[in-house]
Amino acid sequence: MAKAIQQIERMPVSTEVKQSEDKEALLKALYEQREAVEKSIHFLQRMDDRGLLDLMTALVGQGDQLIGIAARELNKPSNTSVLVHLIKLAQMVGELDVEKLQPLIQRVNKGIEKAEETVANGNKTDVFDLLRAFKDPDVNRALTSLIGFLKGAGSNS
Repeated sequence: MAKAIQQIERMPVSTEVKQSEDKEALLKALYEQREAVEKSIHFLQRMDDRGLLDLMTALVGQGDQLIGIAARELNKPSNTSVLVHLIKLAQMVGELDVEKLQPLIQRVNKGIEKAEETVANGNKTDVFDLLRAFKDPDVNRALTSLIGFLKGAGSNS
């Protein structure tokens, strides 16, 4: 009867064969992700053109000192209150309804353009022009919106 195999001896792989296999695996991975690699190279080139790679390398090299300086500055009472205010501001911005705010911002931009045109033309407004403006549907719509905003901002609820 044959004896049972107790131990398996593995054949040693030469470093040349291992390097060749690793090289093939790396080339295969690069080929499969070719587009991402090309974009990464392009991105790094743009950063290098602007000197950002040198800046980031210096920041990483001085990381411990940079963290120490940042920690000391953040521990100052005046900077602590700034951070608290920034956090509260970020929370408030998060509560804004952007879909409702976007049309309003577009109208504000149009209003600014119209105001610039009016000032550039050197137009003057007298009391009668002001009274006539109330009859203008655009002015009336803007005033109605402003009054609604003021009522909403001033309400207690």
